[in-house]
Amino acid sequence: MPSRDGGPAVLHPHQPSPPPPCSFVHIMPHQYPTMVQYAPSVSPFTPSPAAAAAGVTAEVRDVWAGNLDDELSTIASLLPYYPCVCVDTEFPGAVHGSCTPRYLRGPRESYALVKRNVDDLKLLQVGVSLSGPSGRLPVAWQFNLRGFDPAVDPHAPDSVAMLRSQAGMDFATMRDFGARPEDLAAGFYRYGLIAGGSGEGSLITWVAFSGAYDFAYLAKALTGGRALPETLEGFNALVRGLFGARVLDVKHLARCCGVKGGLEQVAAALRVGRAAGRAHCAGSDSMLTTDVLLAMLDMFFRYISVLEYAGTIVDLA
Repeated sequence: MPSRDGGPAVLHPHQPSPPPPCSFVHIMPHQYPTMVQYAPSVSPFTPSPAAAAAGVTAEVRDVWAGNLDDELSTIASLLPYYPCVCVDTEFPGAVHGSCTPRYLRGPRESYALVKRNVDDLKLLQVGVSLSGPSGRLPVAWQFNLRGFDPAVDPHAPDSVAMLRSQAGMDFATMRDFGARPEDLAAGFYRYGLIAGGSGEGSLITWVAFSGAYDFAYLAKALTGGRALPETLEGFNALVRGLFGARVLDVKHLARCCGVKGGLEQVAAALRVGRAAGRAHCAGSDSMLTTDVLLAMLDMFFRYISVLEYAGTIVDLA
């Protein structure tokens, strides 16, 4: 996950017209275009409700346009057994900053900064990891999206360079074979991951670590790429409408338990290692976030429901 604290503005010199104002509506796609074939080879995954307890080696599965529907169908089949969905997003840094240090910003100022960046930038990856009463599924999904071209799209050069060198992100392959954000959104609705879809979305617990940008980028994708709401209150209503009332921010939970720092620091403090993949890859980071959550549940939440902390997203509350 790249830096989420603002930075120098590096914008495309020819800015497109601003998107229309956002209102809180569910965008329910009616057409699902035929997916192009994908070049990277991904072997089939056979789901098993007992996989979490089977000692299977963890893996991160790359999802492209060609296997998008199959992998979403697999996720949907597992949700009754693993109803906790942990997400992570990767994006090309931040192109808008703030003169106010992060620790001095109020929720509305923080949201205004999130909105400016998310409205101007494109989503690159979405990671999904599942867990439930039996533990964490030994698979995380990494949805690679098309649409971003570093030659023409706004981005923070240092963040894009880091994603290339440290995370191994191949923007050319993503451009040619990645899933379209609108197809990913259509699949989330079609397979019932979202509360406004045709499934048990309202019973899903959604989790992220320092999730302001994660939920903002997902909300943008799920509303057809529209600009985020103008107000923090509007954004909170949008998040609740899309993801339901069971939204957890693991960084908020960690702070409540006296553990501070970013994902890697909190994981190290809890002696949680990275099970698969590498840092700044959405699939791997979503799996690590899940493992941090499970460790915290075991250490700090044996006698209290973690859902008492639902609805608070770090920096926005």
